Amino acid sequence: MKENAPKTERNLLQVRLSENEKRNIKMMAAGQGLTLREATLAAFTAWAEKLRAQAAAAKAAKAAGPGQS
Repeated sequence: MKENAPKTERNLLQVRLSENEKRNIKMMAAGQGLTLREATLAAFTAWAEKLRAQAAAAKAAKAAGPGQS
């Protein structure tokens, strides 16, 4: 079965965290039933969505012109 699975590329991501920060993140992930990897991916996805929403809002405000928002 594994031989038919698509190959995924592995890239190392390093982040400096204190032991307390790492423990808190792991506890939040476990509280949601997620692995640390899954929680990290979810966090980056949420961040990307937030950035897209901010960019769309800025573009809409710019299109409306000064004093039009």
